[in-house]
Amino acid sequence: MDFASSKAYISKRKIQKAAPKAEGELSEIQEKCDSDNSLSDAELDQFDGKESKPMEDVEEMKHDKKASCEEKPRGGGLFGAIKSVFSGSKPEAKPEAKPNAIPLVPLAKLPGHQAKRHRQEVDTNIIGFKLSVLKDKTEIATGDAIVCDKCKAMFNIYSILTKEQVWVCEFCNHPNKVVIEEEEMPKSDSLTYVLESAQQSMMKKGGGEDITVMFCIDVSGSMCVTQPVQGAMNLKYNKVKKMQDLMKFSDGSYQYMSGESASLAYISRMQCVQTAIESQLKELAFGAPKRKVGIVTFSNEVTLLGDGRLPPKTFAGDKLNDYEGLIETAQKDAEIYMTKSIEETKDDLIKRLEQIEESGQTALGPGLTVALGIALKGNPGSRVILCTDGLANVGLGSVENLKNAKEVETIKSFYTKLGELAKERGVSVSIISIVSSDCNLEMLSPLADLTEGDIIKVNPINLSNDFATILSENIIATNVELRVKLHKGLTFRNEDQAHVSQDGSLLIRPIGNATDEQELTIEYKIKDSKELDKMTDVDFTKLDRIPFQTQISYINLEGMKCVRLVTKNQSITFEKEEAKKEADYKVISVNAVQQTAKLARKGKLRDAQANAMHWKNMMKGSEEYANYVGNSEPLYNAMQHQQQVMYMAQPVPSGFGGVGGVGGVGGVGGVGGVGRVGGVPVQYHDDVVYNMNQATRMNQRKMAKK
Repeated sequence: MDFASSKAYISKRKIQKAAPKAEGELSEIQEKCDSDNSLSDAELDQFDGKESKPMEDVEEMKHDKKASCEEKPRGGGLFGAIKSVFSGSKPEAKPEAKPNAIPLVPLAKLPGHQAKRHRQEVDTNIIGFKLSVLKDKTEIATGDAIVCDKCKAMFNIYSILTKEQVWVCEFCNHPNKVVIEEEEMPKSDSLTYVLESAQQSMMKKGGGEDITVMFCIDVSGSMCVTQPVQGAMNLKYNKVKKMQDLMKFSDGSYQYMSGESASLAYISRMQCVQTAIESQLKELAFGAPKRKVGIVTFSNEVTLLGDGRLPPKTFAGDKLNDYEGLIETAQKDAEIYMTKSIEETKDDLIKRLEQIEESGQTALGPGLTVALGIALKGNPGSRVILCTDGLANVGLGSVENLKNAKEVETIKSFYTKLGELAKERGVSVSIISIVSSDCNLEMLSPLADLTEGDIIKVNPINLSNDFATILSENIIATNVELRVKLHKGLTFRNEDQAHVSQDGSLLIRPIGNATDEQELTIEYKIKDSKELDKMTDVDFTKLDRIPFQTQISYINLEGMKCVRLVTKNQSITFEKEEAKKEADYKVISVNAVQQTAKLARKGKLRDAQANAMHWKNMMKGSEEYANYVGNSEPLYNAMQHQQQVMYMAQPVPSGFGGVGGVGGVGGVGGVGGVGRVGGVPVQYHDDVVYNMNQATRMNQRKMAKK
């Protein structure tokens, strides 16, 4: 556990006895942010200190929105970078176009906008958790864990045992009669209980075997899209070059259109994918030779290339709509098509890559189902990496022509079902989408969110780096569940109440897969004075320290079921400024970004912006301020644009004229969205979904890189 401050802040006001309020006095909800300034909507329209460009009227906003829907080149980085990689020259430096590049609209100035002030508690009462600790060696507890009969806290190094063998729980003050031998007494604040060591032989599927990695690749017609690049290149998968060779003049010279440069070359998305995957196959053969690696492609049909040794197998027709059949068949096929490790199959897979042809539509859902079915037969920690540039429109999970909210929910439930299955079996699913394409990431996002996978939007030339980044983040445990126990006088702040129990002092957060890069944060606060008045055995004025405990249950990659117990005893202060003096702003900034993403996922975009702004104001002057602003701004601006889209989808207030539908912007879905077009919820734009995923997965290392 990493505390944002060495001292827990306890509000003086709340530990005073609650007195009846005179008529007209502030309610407890109103006064709970007594030391925090509220923010107006106008203040939320300028996160970077520069006011957004005002829109004169709704028609101008429509015009700008229409412009944003048109596919634009994404700066000079894509093909200039290709030139630098393959020809050795440096690309011309050009600024990268920002996602959703339309003027930020001051929402406070839009017709019919309801003005509101936004309050938020921000302080140093934050705890961070680095799940990489699950790899650390700790004291192994002997005997069974002793648990408080009332609050379920575990006996720990700070627990006091009387001569009569009574433990008065330091969390709830409940007396527990216990029997414990001297050698079983905890000697460290961190220890591990091994619950089921027998699972090791059951879950490990073979001596020396590594995990399984499945590349699930879109080979639909849109993957052949090319753009010109200045400079000669020598690409292995350059089919355009082969076509040009067939069109030479009789003297051997090339044909060029009028005004076309002889140094002009073309490269497709598929070429970049093939080159990137070949690079990863070679890296894996060298760095992880025992790992099983396979490929599944999809267009009008799904093709299982497996490990490349056998002729491909095709799934087509009605099979593309049979979920149970695809999962079951794929798991059986894994025993035929995925029997050798990458050190033996690298060359076969590369030959299969060379034979890939782009064509047809996008059977993304069926392709993903087959790839996951194969990965389920691998060891815990196996991975599926989906690479696509378009919308699913064939078979299971098709998002084409959805007519109402019910159809939207049906498709969402399909991808959520896949995510839940992957999470249960310890498989991580990551999604790579190509920039300047609409992949409906909102529909696909549960796959990554549930399995601790990544969502990345990239220029094709960067695919090799992004594949490598995903593969380098290792799953270290599965079936992870985090339990955080607070003193009975404290409660959790900004947590899903479905995960909170015991009068607010116990948080149970299901995690699923844990990676060595993963960090989690929680916020806590003292309970309201009315609740404290009911506790006759709690007096914070007489306490100088309070306990915190984390119980992390998990299954490690050897198959052992364990519980990692960590208990800390934190000093307290009644002065907020004192707590801030000793603040760890690295923990605070990670928490602020993650909390913003959490609110955005619930559809509370304005509240999410207010959250980001309050934390920004708190961190002014700290050494982490610039990193926080740099990491928060992309999501903040994406949410601003999303609210603009949702505003446009609503009826325009009387007197302002009509607004046309938003057409192809998103199309379907909507993570808590309120706008609707033709009965279909307005979708979160891909840039919003991408930035939410990145914010949710924020950690101190990523924060420092900004």
